[in-house]
Amino acid sequence: MSILDALNPAQRQAAATYAGPLLVLAGAGSGKTRVLTYRIAALVNEVGIAPWRILAVTFTNKAAGEMRERIENLVGPTASDIWVGTFHSICVRLLRYESEAFGLDANFSIYDEDDRRATVRRILEAHNIDERDLSPRSLIGQISQAKNAMLDPLEFSRQAGDNPGRRQVADLYTAYETELRRNNAFDFDDLLIEVVRQLDRHPEVLQKYQERFEHLLVDEYQDTNKPQYLLCRQLSAHHRNICVVGDDDQSIYQFRGADIRNILDFERDYPDAQTVRLEQNYRSTARILAAANAVIDHNQDRKGKKLWTEGPDGDPVAVVECDTDRREARHIVEQIRRQTGVGPYGLGDAAILYRTNAQSRPLEEELQRSGLPYIIVGGIRFYDRKEIKDLLSYLRVLVNPVDDITLRRIVNTPRRGIGDTSLERLQIFAQERSLSLYAALDHLDEVPNLGGRAQKSLADFAAILKGLIAAKEEMNLPELGNEVVAKSGYRQMLHDENTPEAEAREQNIDQLLAEMTEYFDEREEPSLEAYLEEKSLMTSADEKGENGHAITLMTLHSAKGLEFPLVFVCGMEENLFPTARAVEESRINPQAIEEERRLCYVGMTRARERLSLTYALRRYAYGSMIETEPSRFLNEVPADLIETSYEIDRGFARSRQRVGPPPAKRKKKPAPQGVHYEWDEGSQAAQTTTDFGDFVEQDDFLAVGQWVRHQQWGRGQIIEREGHGEKMKLSIKFAAQVKRVAVAYAQLEPA
Repeated sequence: MSILDALNPAQRQAAATYAGPLLVLAGAGSGKTRVLTYRIAALVNEVGIAPWRILAVTFTNKAAGEMRERIENLVGPTASDIWVGTFHSICVRLLRYESEAFGLDANFSIYDEDDRRATVRRILEAHNIDERDLSPRSLIGQISQAKNAMLDPLEFSRQAGDNPGRRQVADLYTAYETELRRNNAFDFDDLLIEVVRQLDRHPEVLQKYQERFEHLLVDEYQDTNKPQYLLCRQLSAHHRNICVVGDDDQSIYQFRGADIRNILDFERDYPDAQTVRLEQNYRSTARILAAANAVIDHNQDRKGKKLWTEGPDGDPVAVVECDTDRREARHIVEQIRRQTGVGPYGLGDAAILYRTNAQSRPLEEELQRSGLPYIIVGGIRFYDRKEIKDLLSYLRVLVNPVDDITLRRIVNTPRRGIGDTSLERLQIFAQERSLSLYAALDHLDEVPNLGGRAQKSLADFAAILKGLIAAKEEMNLPELGNEVVAKSGYRQMLHDENTPEAEAREQNIDQLLAEMTEYFDEREEPSLEAYLEEKSLMTSADEKGENGHAITLMTLHSAKGLEFPLVFVCGMEENLFPTARAVEESRINPQAIEEERRLCYVGMTRARERLSLTYALRRYAYGSMIETEPSRFLNEVPADLIETSYEIDRGFARSRQRVGPPPAKRKKKPAPQGVHYEWDEGSQAAQTTTDFGDFVEQDDFLAVGQWVRHQQWGRGQIIEREGHGEKMKLSIKFAAQVKRVAVAYAQLEPA
């Protein structure tokens, strides 16, 4: 009897194909980890391969630990001789083992992100570069991209040409590498590329490991970057017994340097490779799999496979249209409460997935109101995120300027060139005179040993605070929030950083501003003080619950590798999922949309028994309500697999004059396949909303140059108009900013 008898036919074929290159295309939930562990066990127990001649590489410490434990259960104590680990841990092992041959000090340090940031800041300071001109995060990102492309400082400098910005980065990259070497340190990127380069430079060491590792197994091959790809090629070149397991349909980490071509071109790299497809799914119902298959089939750049199951058909995929993102959040929480209240499901069986972290805010608020415990995976709570805490701290100082702890948080955020030494001198001066830091800002010329530059920076900060404190008396909450973001320089800082992370942080800020608008609209007596009190109570009551008894919230990227009985994928809207950036990039690079579609596929295949896809017709963004379109991915699911419902909150409209027809009268956008919309023309919205003389059709009222009034931004002049009727969009110049609005939802009034 063979150990492989426990596998299905496809799994057994993959595990028993011992010789030569092997590509295992393992669909979601098809048992790829089982195949890898049984393959290793068979190599040891049945083929007679010595454990120390096997190298198994994966991407996370958790996955490596689970693999090691399973192998030990099958093989016994000799499994400890097998090299099992992440790419980074294997590389550290090689660098330390071969440090003498490589000319390295084996006691090198490994720099994490904080260490990298501190190093980069020292370099920027030494080069007299203001971090507002080039942020550490941006520089680190550019250096990391260069390293993942295997570009050393010299080659990066050559490619920079005459571009002054690139030349500057090249010089800083050189200085960064010099600083690392001076400190006998490697960063995480170095661990990979240093091994690849050292093995190239020392063929005798490379030959030793090529001969040693008779079998190389690589998990999640679709996520490999260039250095990882090259390392696999190096180590497998002698025996050529390389088995890679992955799923091109789950390649979703391009932004981290992953290259889908590595798995798509495996058979080109190894012309004699065999390919085995694992298509039997042990996770999801037949309807969920059929829906996911239908979506991913629209991708062109893929190997192709069809997931199937011997399990039940299951429920149809729920597609739910909601009128707003707030209603969407309420619907999801209501459904979780209903589905976990009775029967086999608990709160820990439910997961809410979203494209961006910023989407968690309305979900968290609804969960807070409901009293249901939740946890956030792969991120932190909305109100605990740095950018949110920073901006709330600004608002807290406006209410209570003598709060030194909070003021210290914002005094150099964004960075203003106020060093720790200068701040400490100011603090000592204030304490000796029983002053708060804020009060001490009025006596900067009296502070001993405070340099001119620091004095000017602190004076500028004091002017910002005083201006905002004065604005607090004149502005409502959302206006003040926008003023803080602008006058503090926070938004400009994120614009200058110009990274995907900065874009995500800016989205979080916009979500906070949108929430302020909602708060102002919904409360009878909204005030800054009451708002801050509510937020303080919410963030201090941080009871997320245990993993097994709490709802899970996470981004779609964080969900990869996980599964839940109940899955809700929210925000299924164009320009959100797929993102606006992907839609724009797809005009010249179809891969941008294909990666988004793969992300959708990943989200759908997290569901074991019930899958719900939700979208909002209108969503708060950039401080106002915008109209949205259903995601193209919804249209790719056949109608016979879905059950559509509508969550329309009829009480959202106010009894006031407004621009645009009431929502109950507007024409609907195209629906997902086979879905028909019905509207109640006698709804509350239609009865309580007064059309302002059908002014959407009155070109004279909404002509360029005319003045209108917005409930949040006040009086403004139309400077640009696009479209007609309820599809009309306007650019309006208000006192402090220009805003682009959809007429049907902007609630404009003649001024």
